Amino acid sequence: MAGQTGPGFDENPEAIDEHAKQMEATFDVLKQALDLSRDDPIGPDAFGLIGRLCQLSTWCGHLAGQATDTLESVVAGADYHVQAVQAWAKARRVDEESASALVKRASEVSRG
Repeated sequence: MAGQTGPGFDENPEAIDEHAKQMEATFDVLKQALDLSRDDPIGPDAFGLIGRLCQLSTWCGHLAGQATDTLESVVAGADYHVQAVQAWAKARRVDEESASALVKRASEVSRG
């Protein structure tokens, strides 16, 4: 997240960790939806005789394929975002801890 400024980019590490947990939960739901779309396709028998005559299975199968492609893109984007937020939280935590340690060390040196 280097170089980004503005609202949301000066959050404390706990808020970033909470966001990362929320994103992981959302990511898990998206992965589950993608897995289901791959493992449970709509078959021609799901539409009955009229559906087969109208070729609903072909039409719905095409739309389901497009939905699966979209879910694949969404999962890839969500995975990237989850990893980026985790890295951001880790970097912020290190920065906060380093700054706190430096201030503590400086006060010890000045006293002693």
